Amino acid sequence: MNIVQEKKSELTENLKIQLTADDYQEKVDKALKDMQRKAQMPGFRPGKVPFGMIKKMYGKSVLVEEVNKVLVDALYEYIKEKEINILGNPLPDNEKTREIDWDNQTEYEFVYEIAIAPEINLELSEEIAVDYHKIKIQDKTVDETISDIRKRYGSMSSPEISESDDVLFGEFAELDGDGNIIEEGLKNKSNLYIQYIKDEETKASLIGLKKDDTVDIDLVKSVENDAEMAGMLGVKKEELEQYGKNFRFTVERISRMQPSELNEELYKKVAPDAELKDEEAFRGFIAEQLQKQYQADVDKNFKNEAIKTLLAKANLTLPEDFLKRWLIESNRDNKEITPEQVENEFVSFADSFKWQLIENHLIKKHEIEVQHEEVSDYLKNYMRLQLRQYGQMDPEEEVLNDFVKRIASNQEELKKVYDQLFEVKVLELLKSKLNLNEKEVTFDEFVNEMTEKYKNKTQA
Repeated sequence: MNIVQEKKSELTENLKIQLTADDYQEKVDKALKDMQRKAQMPGFRPGKVPFGMIKKMYGKSVLVEEVNKVLVDALYEYIKEKEINILGNPLPDNEKTREIDWDNQTEYEFVYEIAIAPEINLELSEEIAVDYHKIKIQDKTVDETISDIRKRYGSMSSPEISESDDVLFGEFAELDGDGNIIEEGLKNKSNLYIQYIKDEETKASLIGLKKDDTVDIDLVKSVENDAEMAGMLGVKKEELEQYGKNFRFTVERISRMQPSELNEELYKKVAPDAELKDEEAFRGFIAEQLQKQYQADVDKNFKNEAIKTLLAKANLTLPEDFLKRWLIESNRDNKEITPEQVENEFVSFADSFKWQLIENHLIKKHEIEVQHEEVSDYLKNYMRLQLRQYGQMDPEEEVLNDFVKRIASNQEELKKVYDQLFEVKVLELLKSKLNLNEKEVTFDEFVNEMTEKYKNKTQA
Protein backbone atom coordinates (compact mmCIF):
# COMPACT_ATOMS: atom_id res chain seq x y z
CA MET A 1 0.00 0.00 0.00
CA ASN A 2 1.18 3.48 -0.83
CA ILE A 3 -0.43 6.83 0.13
CA VAL A 4 0.63 10.06 -1.54
CA GLN A 5 -0.49 13.47 -0.26
CA GLU A 6 -0.68 16.22 -2.88
CA LYS A 7 -1.62 19.87 -2.44
CA LYS A 8 -4.63 20.83 -4.56
CA SER A 9 -5.38 24.36 -3.36
CA GLU A 10 -4.66 26.55 -0.34
CA LEU A 11 -7.00 24.55 1.93
CA THR A 12 -7.58 21.28 0.05
CA GLU A 13 -5.34 18.31 -0.72
CA ASN A 14 -5.63 14.99 -2.52
CA LEU A 15 -4.79 11.67 -0.93
CA LYS A 16 -3.89 9.00 -3.50
CA ILE A 17 -4.16 5.50 -2.08
CA GLN A 18 -2.59 2.67 -4.12
CA LEU A 19 -3.52 -0.90 -3.22
CA THR A 20 -1.99 -4.17 -4.40
CA ALA A 21 -3.30 -7.72 -3.95
CA ASP A 22 -1.13 -8.09 -0.84
CA ASP A 23 -3.28 -5.45 0.88
CA TYR A 24 -6.66 -7.12 0.41
CA GLN A 25 -6.45 -10.66 -1.05
CA GLU A 26 -6.11 -12.49 2.28
CA LYS A 27 -9.23 -10.72 3.58
CA VAL A 28 -11.17 -11.52 0.41
CA ASP A 29 -10.25 -15.22 0.61
CA LYS A 30 -11.20 -15.37 4.28
CA ALA A 31 -14.58 -13.74 3.59
CA LEU A 32 -15.28 -16.19 0.75
CA LYS A 33 -14.31 -19.20 2.92
CA ASP A 34 -16.63 -17.95 5.65
CA MET A 35 -19.41 -17.82 3.05
CA GLN A 36 -18.51 -21.34 1.89
CA ARG A 37 -18.87 -22.72 5.42
CA LYS A 38 -22.33 -21.20 5.74
CA ALA A 39 -23.56 -21.77 2.17
CA GLN A 40 -26.53 -24.07 1.50
CA MET A 41 -27.30 -25.09 -2.10
CA PRO A 42 -29.39 -27.87 -3.65
CA GLY A 43 -27.22 -30.93 -4.43
CA PHE A 44 -24.59 -30.12 -1.81
CA ARG A 45 -24.37 -30.79 1.87
CA PRO A 46 -24.33 -27.65 4.10
CA GLY A 47 -20.84 -26.14 4.05
CA LYS A 48 -19.66 -28.37 1.19
CA VAL A 49 -20.37 -26.07 -1.79
CA PRO A 50 -17.17 -25.94 -3.93
CA PHE A 51 -15.01 -22.86 -3.24
CA GLY A 52 -14.76 -22.15 -6.99
CA MET A 53 -18.54 -21.92 -7.24
CA ILE A 54 -18.72 -19.52 -4.27
CA LYS A 55 -15.97 -17.40 -5.79
CA LYS A 56 -17.71 -17.28 -9.16
CA MET A 57 -21.02 -16.27 -7.61
CA TYR A 58 -19.82 -13.81 -4.94
CA GLY A 59 -16.16 -13.08 -5.68
CA LYS A 60 -16.64 -9.65 -7.27
CA SER A 61 -19.01 -8.28 -4.62
CA VAL A 62 -16.79 -9.56 -1.80
CA LEU A 63 -13.72 -8.07 -3.50
CA VAL A 64 -15.37 -4.64 -3.73
CA GLU A 65 -16.53 -4.82 -0.11
CA GLU A 66 -13.17 -5.88 1.33
CA VAL A 67 -11.18 -3.40 -0.77
CA ASN A 68 -13.50 -0.66 0.45
CA LYS A 69 -12.92 -1.69 4.09
CA VAL A 70 -9.15 -1.67 3.63
CA LEU A 71 -9.37 1.65 1.83
CA VAL A 72 -11.42 3.42 4.51
CA ASP A 73 -9.26 2.05 7.35
CA ALA A 74 -6.09 3.15 5.58
CA LEU A 75 -7.52 6.60 4.83
CA TYR A 76 -8.50 7.47 8.39
CA GLU A 77 -5.42 5.82 9.89
CA TYR A 78 -3.24 8.04 7.68
CA ILE A 79 -5.16 11.17 8.68
CA LYS A 80 -4.81 10.24 12.35
CA GLU A 81 -1.14 9.33 12.08
CA LYS A 82 -0.24 12.55 10.23
CA GLU A 83 -2.46 14.58 12.63
CA ILE A 84 -4.27 16.26 9.75
CA ASN A 85 -7.06 18.52 11.05
CA ILE A 86 -9.70 18.04 8.39
CA LEU A 87 -13.07 19.71 7.77
CA GLY A 88 -16.05 17.46 7.12
CA ASN A 89 -15.14 14.08 5.64
CA PRO A 90 -12.90 13.04 2.71
CA LEU A 91 -14.67 13.15 -0.66
CA PRO A 92 -13.87 10.33 -3.12
CA ASP A 93 -13.10 10.94 -6.77
CA ASN A 94 -16.09 8.96 -8.09
CA GLU A 95 -15.06 9.39 -11.73
CA LYS A 96 -11.77 7.62 -11.11
CA THR A 97 -13.50 4.87 -9.13
CA ARG A 98 -15.92 4.20 -11.98
CA GLU A 99 -12.95 3.53 -14.31
CA ILE A 100 -11.85 0.48 -12.27
CA ASP A 101 -12.12 -2.91 -13.99
CA TRP A 102 -12.97 -5.16 -11.03
CA ASP A 103 -12.90 -8.27 -13.22
CA ASN A 104 -9.32 -7.91 -14.41
CA GLN A 105 -7.38 -5.42 -12.26
CA THR A 106 -5.46 -6.46 -9.18
CA GLU A 107 -3.90 -3.08 -8.39
CA TYR A 108 -6.05 -0.04 -7.72
CA GLU A 109 -5.63 3.69 -7.14
CA PHE A 110 -8.23 5.71 -5.30
CA VAL A 111 -8.23 9.48 -4.85
CA TYR A 112 -9.82 11.37 -1.97
CA GLU A 113 -10.01 15.12 -1.57
CA ILE A 114 -9.67 16.46 1.96
CA ALA A 115 -10.19 19.97 3.33
CA ILE A 116 -7.62 21.29 5.81
CA ALA A 117 -8.94 23.27 8.76
CA PRO A 118 -7.48 26.80 8.80
CA GLU A 119 -4.99 27.68 11.51
CA ILE A 120 -6.54 29.69 14.35
CA ASN A 121 -4.60 32.48 16.02
CA LEU A 122 -7.06 33.96 18.45
CA GLU A 123 -6.51 35.18 22.00
CA LEU A 124 -9.38 36.12 24.31
CA SER A 125 -8.59 39.39 26.03
CA GLU A 126 -9.97 42.59 27.56
CA GLU A 127 -9.28 44.28 24.23
CA ILE A 128 -12.30 42.46 22.75
CA ALA A 129 -15.46 44.25 23.91
CA VAL A 130 -18.93 42.72 23.72
CA ASP A 131 -22.24 44.22 24.88
CA TYR A 132 -23.66 42.56 27.98
CA HIS A 133 -27.12 43.46 29.27
CA LYS A 134 -27.94 43.59 32.96
CA ILE A 135 -31.66 43.34 33.62
CA LYS A 136 -32.95 45.78 36.22
CA ILE A 137 -35.77 44.11 38.13
CA GLN A 138 -38.58 46.64 38.61
CA ASP A 139 -40.83 46.72 41.65
CA LYS A 140 -43.91 46.45 39.43
CA THR A 141 -42.57 43.20 37.92
CA VAL A 142 -42.05 41.76 41.39
CA ASP A 143 -45.56 42.93 42.37
CA GLU A 144 -47.13 41.29 39.30
CA THR A 145 -45.22 38.03 39.88
CA ILE A 146 -46.25 37.88 43.55
CA SER A 147 -49.86 38.60 42.56
CA ASP A 148 -49.77 35.65 40.13
CA ILE A 149 -48.22 33.41 42.81
CA ARG A 150 -50.89 34.35 45.35
CA LYS A 151 -53.61 33.44 42.83
CA ARG A 152 -51.87 30.17 41.94
CA TYR A 153 -51.75 29.11 45.60
CA GLY A 154 -55.10 30.66 46.47
CA SER A 155 -58.45 29.02 47.17
CA MET A 156 -61.78 29.19 45.37
CA SER A 157 -64.73 31.04 46.92
CA SER A 158 -68.35 31.45 45.81
CA PRO A 159 -69.33 35.12 46.10
CA GLU A 160 -72.91 36.31 45.60
CA ILE A 161 -72.11 39.12 43.12
CA SER A 162 -69.66 38.87 40.20
CA GLU A 163 -66.53 40.99 39.72
CA SER A 164 -64.12 41.48 36.80
CA ASP A 165 -61.80 38.52 37.56
CA ASP A 166 -64.53 35.98 38.36
CA VAL A 167 -65.52 32.84 36.49
CA LEU A 168 -69.24 32.37 35.78
CA PHE A 169 -70.78 28.95 35.27
CA GLY A 170 -74.16 28.76 33.58
CA GLU A 171 -76.19 27.85 30.52
CA PHE A 172 -75.96 29.32 27.04
CA ALA A 173 -79.29 29.28 25.13
CA GLU A 174 -79.53 30.19 21.45
CA LEU A 175 -81.68 33.25 20.55
CA ASP A 176 -83.67 34.02 17.42
CA GLY A 177 -83.63 37.29 15.52
CA ASP A 178 -86.16 38.83 17.93
CA GLY A 179 -84.11 37.98 21.01
CA ASN A 180 -86.24 35.02 22.11
CA ILE A 181 -84.89 31.63 23.18
CA ILE A 182 -85.25 29.02 20.42
CA GLU A 183 -86.97 26.08 22.11
CA GLU A 184 -85.21 23.49 19.94
CA GLY A 185 -82.09 25.62 19.63
CA LEU A 186 -78.61 24.97 21.00
CA LYS A 187 -78.19 24.87 24.79
CA ASN A 188 -74.98 24.14 26.66
CA LYS A 189 -73.58 24.65 30.14
CA SER A 190 -69.98 25.84 30.53
CA ASN A 191 -67.69 28.38 32.15
CA LEU A 192 -67.44 32.03 31.13
CA TYR A 193 -64.23 33.83 32.13
CA ILE A 194 -65.08 37.52 32.47
CA GLN A 195 -61.47 38.76 32.18
CA TYR A 196 -61.06 37.13 28.73
CA ILE A 197 -64.11 38.78 27.12
CA LYS A 198 -62.69 41.10 24.45
CA ASP A 199 -65.73 43.38 24.02
CA GLU A 200 -65.69 45.95 26.84
CA GLU A 201 -69.44 46.56 26.76
CA THR A 202 -70.16 42.85 27.14
CA LYS A 203 -67.55 42.55 29.88
CA ALA A 204 -69.22 45.37 31.82
CA SER A 205 -72.61 43.62 31.54
CA LEU A 206 -71.16 40.52 33.26
CA ILE A 207 -70.03 42.43 36.36
CA GLY A 208 -72.50 42.74 39.22
CA LEU A 209 -74.50 39.62 38.34
CA LYS A 210 -75.85 37.13 40.87
CA LYS A 211 -77.23 33.58 40.66
CA ASP A 212 -80.13 33.19 38.15
CA ASP A 213 -79.41 36.55 36.48
CA THR A 214 -79.34 36.53 32.67
CA VAL A 215 -77.48 38.49 30.05
CA ASP A 216 -77.69 38.36 26.24
CA ILE A 217 -74.30 38.00 24.55
CA ASP A 218 -73.07 38.32 20.96
CA LEU A 219 -70.37 35.60 21.13
CA VAL A 220 -68.79 36.51 17.80
CA LYS A 221 -68.08 39.99 19.14
CA SER A 222 -67.15 38.83 22.63
CA VAL A 223 -64.66 35.96 22.27
CA GLU A 224 -61.25 35.74 20.59
CA ASN A 225 -61.87 33.05 17.98
CA ASP A 226 -64.09 30.24 16.68
CA ALA A 227 -62.29 27.59 18.74
CA GLU A 228 -63.10 29.41 21.99
CA MET A 229 -66.72 29.94 20.93
CA ALA A 230 -67.10 26.27 19.97
CA GLY A 231 -65.72 25.25 23.37
CA MET A 232 -68.27 27.37 25.21
CA LEU A 233 -71.13 25.94 23.17
CA GLY A 234 -69.92 22.32 23.27
CA VAL A 235 -69.82 21.88 19.48
CA LYS A 236 -67.14 21.38 16.83
CA LYS A 237 -65.67 24.48 15.24
CA GLU A 238 -66.92 23.51 11.79
CA GLU A 239 -70.48 23.22 13.19
CA LEU A 240 -70.71 26.86 14.31
CA GLU A 241 -72.26 28.04 11.03
CA GLN A 242 -75.37 26.00 11.91
CA TYR A 243 -76.13 28.33 14.82
CA GLY A 244 -76.63 32.03 15.44
CA LYS A 245 -74.22 34.32 17.23
CA ASN A 246 -76.54 35.59 19.99
CA PHE A 247 -77.08 33.60 23.19
CA ARG A 248 -78.69 34.16 26.58
CA PHE A 249 -76.43 33.24 29.46
CA THR A 250 -78.08 32.28 32.77
CA VAL A 251 -75.79 32.40 35.82
CA GLU A 252 -75.81 29.27 37.97
CA ARG A 253 -72.60 29.73 39.96
CA ILE A 254 -69.96 32.41 40.55
CA SER A 255 -66.36 31.36 41.36
CA ARG A 256 -63.59 33.61 42.57
CA MET A 257 -59.97 32.83 43.24
CA GLN A 258 -59.16 34.12 46.70
CA PRO A 259 -55.43 35.02 46.70
CA SER A 260 -53.29 33.32 49.31
CA GLU A 261 -52.11 35.36 52.27
CA LEU A 262 -48.51 36.55 52.28
CA ASN A 263 -47.22 34.41 55.13
CA GLU A 264 -44.63 31.76 55.93
CA GLU A 265 -46.92 29.00 54.72
CA LEU A 266 -46.95 30.51 51.22
CA TYR A 267 -43.20 31.21 51.31
CA LYS A 268 -42.54 27.56 52.18
CA LYS A 269 -44.67 26.35 49.27
CA VAL A 270 -42.91 28.61 46.78
CA ALA A 271 -39.37 28.21 48.15
CA PRO A 272 -39.13 25.02 50.24
CA ASP A 273 -35.34 25.20 50.52
CA ALA A 274 -35.18 28.87 51.56
CA GLU A 275 -35.75 30.22 55.06
CA LEU A 276 -38.06 33.14 54.24
CA LYS A 277 -39.60 34.77 57.29
CA ASP A 278 -41.14 38.01 56.02
CA GLU A 279 -42.42 39.79 52.90
CA GLU A 280 -39.15 41.65 52.34
CA ALA A 281 -37.20 38.38 52.17
CA PHE A 282 -39.87 36.89 49.89
CA ARG A 283 -39.68 39.87 47.51
CA GLY A 284 -35.90 39.52 47.44
CA PHE A 285 -36.22 35.83 46.59
CA ILE A 286 -38.70 36.57 43.76
CA ALA A 287 -36.42 39.29 42.35
CA GLU A 288 -33.51 36.83 42.41
CA GLN A 289 -35.56 34.17 40.59
CA LEU A 290 -36.65 36.69 37.96
CA GLN A 291 -33.00 37.67 37.49
CA LYS A 292 -32.08 34.01 36.88
CA GLN A 293 -35.04 33.60 34.52
CA TYR A 294 -33.97 36.61 32.46
CA GLN A 295 -30.30 35.59 32.61
CA ALA A 296 -30.82 32.78 30.10
CA ASP A 297 -32.03 35.28 27.49
CA VAL A 298 -29.25 37.74 28.36
CA ASP A 299 -26.56 35.05 28.09
CA LYS A 300 -27.97 33.78 24.81
CA ASN A 301 -27.78 37.26 23.29
CA PHE A 302 -24.29 37.82 24.74
CA LYS A 303 -23.00 34.57 23.29
CA ASN A 304 -24.44 35.40 19.86
CA GLU A 305 -22.73 38.80 19.97
CA ALA A 306 -19.48 37.25 21.21
CA ILE A 307 -19.54 34.67 18.40
CA LYS A 308 -20.12 37.39 15.82
CA THR A 309 -17.24 39.43 17.26
CA LEU A 310 -14.83 36.49 17.44
CA LEU A 311 -15.68 35.33 13.92
CA ALA A 312 -14.74 38.78 12.62
CA LYS A 313 -11.60 38.82 14.79
CA ALA A 314 -10.41 35.36 13.67
CA ASN A 315 -11.12 36.11 9.99
CA LEU A 316 -11.00 32.45 8.98
CA THR A 317 -10.97 31.33 5.34
CA LEU A 318 -12.78 28.12 4.39
CA PRO A 319 -12.65 25.95 1.23
CA GLU A 320 -16.18 26.89 0.16
CA ASP A 321 -16.50 24.71 -2.95
CA PHE A 322 -15.38 21.62 -1.02
CA LEU A 323 -17.74 22.29 1.88
CA LYS A 324 -20.70 22.86 -0.42
CA ARG A 325 -20.03 19.53 -2.16
CA TRP A 326 -19.55 17.80 1.22
CA LEU A 327 -22.83 19.21 2.60
CA ILE A 328 -24.71 18.01 -0.49
CA GLU A 329 -23.03 14.56 -0.51
CA SER A 330 -23.53 13.94 3.22
CA ASN A 331 -27.21 14.93 3.04
CA ARG A 332 -28.27 13.08 -0.10
CA ASP A 333 -30.84 11.06 1.86
CA ASN A 334 -32.10 14.14 3.69
CA LYS A 335 -34.68 15.75 1.43
CA GLU A 336 -34.92 18.76 3.76
CA ILE A 337 -31.40 19.88 2.74
CA THR A 338 -31.20 20.52 -0.99
CA PRO A 339 -28.33 21.85 -3.17
CA GLU A 340 -30.34 25.08 -3.55
CA GLN A 341 -30.63 25.43 0.21
CA VAL A 342 -26.91 24.80 0.68
CA GLU A 343 -26.12 27.50 -1.88
CA ASN A 344 -28.59 30.04 -0.46
CA GLU A 345 -27.72 29.44 3.20
CA PHE A 346 -24.02 28.76 2.89
CA VAL A 347 -23.00 31.91 4.77
CA SER A 348 -24.88 30.59 7.79
CA PHE A 349 -23.39 27.12 7.31
CA ALA A 350 -19.91 28.61 7.02
CA ASP A 351 -20.30 30.67 10.21
CA SER A 352 -21.33 27.48 12.05
CA PHE A 353 -18.20 25.70 10.75
CA LYS A 354 -16.00 28.61 11.77
CA TRP A 355 -17.47 28.87 15.26
CA GLN A 356 -17.09 25.13 15.78
CA LEU A 357 -13.40 25.46 14.89
CA ILE A 358 -12.96 28.44 17.22
CA GLU A 359 -14.86 26.74 20.04
CA ASN A 360 -12.75 23.58 19.75
CA HIS A 361 -9.63 25.76 19.73
CA LEU A 362 -10.75 27.50 22.95
CA ILE A 363 -11.66 24.22 24.64
CA LYS A 364 -8.22 22.79 23.86
CA LYS A 365 -6.26 25.96 24.63
CA HIS A 366 -7.97 26.57 27.99
CA GLU A 367 -8.09 22.85 28.83
CA ILE A 368 -11.85 22.81 29.36
CA GLU A 369 -13.10 19.40 30.47
CA VAL A 370 -16.39 17.90 31.62
CA GLN A 371 -15.94 15.23 34.27
CA HIS A 372 -18.23 12.25 34.80
CA GLU A 373 -19.12 13.57 38.28
CA GLU A 374 -20.32 16.85 36.76
CA VAL A 375 -22.61 14.98 34.37
CA SER A 376 -23.96 12.88 37.23
CA ASP A 377 -24.61 15.96 39.42
CA TYR A 378 -26.29 17.78 36.53
CA LEU A 379 -28.64 14.86 35.84
CA LYS A 380 -29.48 14.41 39.52
CA ASN A 381 -30.33 18.11 39.92
CA TYR A 382 -32.45 17.96 36.77
CA MET A 383 -34.34 14.96 38.15
CA ARG A 384 -34.85 16.65 41.52
CA LEU A 385 -36.46 19.66 39.83
CA GLN A 386 -38.73 17.41 37.76
CA LEU A 387 -39.87 15.43 40.82
CA ARG A 388 -40.55 18.60 42.81
CA GLN A 389 -43.20 19.54 40.26
CA TYR A 390 -45.05 16.40 41.36
CA GLY A 391 -44.64 17.05 45.07
CA GLN A 392 -41.63 14.78 45.67
CA MET A 393 -39.38 17.16 47.56
CA ASP A 394 -36.70 14.72 48.75
CA PRO A 395 -36.25 11.81 46.30
CA GLU A 396 -34.17 8.83 47.34
CA GLU A 397 -30.60 8.62 46.11
CA GLU A 398 -31.36 5.25 44.48
CA VAL A 399 -34.03 6.88 42.29
CA LEU A 400 -31.56 9.57 41.19
CA ASN A 401 -28.82 7.01 40.49
CA ASP A 402 -31.18 4.91 38.38
CA PHE A 403 -32.03 7.98 36.31
CA VAL A 404 -28.32 8.74 35.77
CA LYS A 405 -27.67 5.13 34.69
CA ARG A 406 -30.59 5.20 32.25
CA ILE A 407 -29.33 8.37 30.54
CA ALA A 408 -25.72 7.12 30.57
CA SER A 409 -26.79 3.98 28.69
CA ASN A 410 -28.10 6.12 25.82
CA GLN A 411 -25.06 7.50 23.99
CA GLU A 412 -27.07 10.08 22.07
CA GLU A 413 -28.69 11.51 25.21
CA LEU A 414 -25.41 11.38 27.11
CA LYS A 415 -23.67 13.35 24.34
CA LYS A 416 -26.35 16.04 24.58
CA VAL A 417 -25.62 16.46 28.29
CA TYR A 418 -21.86 16.69 27.70
CA ASP A 419 -22.45 19.25 24.91
CA GLN A 420 -24.66 21.35 27.20
CA LEU A 421 -22.05 21.37 29.96
CA PHE A 422 -19.28 22.25 27.51
CA GLU A 423 -21.44 25.14 26.24
CA VAL A 424 -21.90 26.41 29.80
CA LYS A 425 -18.15 26.32 30.41
CA VAL A 426 -17.34 28.05 27.12
CA LEU A 427 -19.90 30.76 27.97
CA GLU A 428 -18.30 31.30 31.38
CA LEU A 429 -14.87 31.47 29.70
CA LEU A 430 -16.09 34.19 27.33
CA LYS A 431 -17.64 36.15 30.20
CA SER A 432 -14.44 35.94 32.22
CA LYS A 433 -11.97 36.80 29.44
CA LEU A 434 -13.75 39.38 27.29
CA ASN A 435 -14.44 43.02 28.09
CA LEU A 436 -18.14 43.11 29.00
CA ASN A 437 -19.70 46.39 27.95
CA GLU A 438 -22.51 46.33 30.54
CA LYS A 439 -25.84 47.97 29.71
CA GLU A 440 -28.49 48.15 32.44
CA VAL A 441 -32.01 47.90 31.02
CA THR A 442 -35.45 46.76 32.13
CA PHE A 443 -36.66 43.46 30.75
CA ASP A 444 -39.21 45.25 28.55
CA GLU A 445 -36.44 47.43 27.11
CA PHE A 446 -34.32 44.31 26.50
CA VAL A 447 -37.20 42.55 24.70
CA ASN A 448 -37.89 45.62 22.55
CA GLU A 449 -34.20 45.89 21.63
CA MET A 450 -33.99 42.20 20.69
CA THR A 451 -37.23 42.37 18.71
CA GLU A 452 -35.99 45.38 16.75
CA LYS A 453 -32.58 43.79 16.14
CA TYR A 454 -33.94 40.51 14.78
CA LYS A 455 -36.62 42.29 12.78
CA ASN A 456 -33.94 44.34 11.04
CA LYS A 457 -31.85 41.17 10.52
CA THR A 458 -34.82 39.40 8.91
CA GLN A 459 -35.58 42.36 6.65
CA ALA A 460 -31.95 42.55 5.59
